[in-house]
Amino acid sequence: KVDARLRLPYFLACHEKTREAFRKARAVLGEEYCDWDRAKVGPPLTEDDINLKKEKEAEKKRRKKAKQKENKSKDKAQAEEMEKRRNEQEVKVRLEEDAKRVRDALPAKLVRSDNICDFCQIECKGRKRLQMFKRLDYNYCSSECVQKHKRELMAKAAMERFK
Repeated sequence: KVDARLRLPYFLACHEKTREAFRKARAVLGEEYCDWDRAKVGPPLTEDDINLKKEKEAEKKRRKKAKQKENKSKDKAQAEEMEKRRNEQEVKVRLEEDAKRVRDALPAKLVRSDNICDFCQIECKGRKRLQMFKRLDYNYCSSECVQKHKRELMAKAAMERFK
């Protein structure tokens, strides 16, 4: 039967389950029951076809989960590698900083903090690194420390010239 616009029932079925019902009926009732092709009903749908479709969807879901798990493990390994590189870089920077401090006749830093004077090793409470005195690559708590370190560097350079 058709509606006022001559549309077939299978065409009007807007849900997949309804269309599946037509295709199941075609499989159960057989090709002789009516002209299924004229009614524009899709190929017959048996229980085996439905089970096969469900298995394919389940397999697809399993592959998707496995891929997500694999990607997650790759991301984790990559994050660990980045962390390892960052730690190695920090160690390298610290060693270079310590070597420079030794070259410039400064004691090794006892505490790693942003607001410690590079000359006298006193923590400047209430000051940020940006508010400290700067000369060369060093930060100082006062202009007095700047001058003392400057004098030490000049004396060391003079002693090097006499050798």
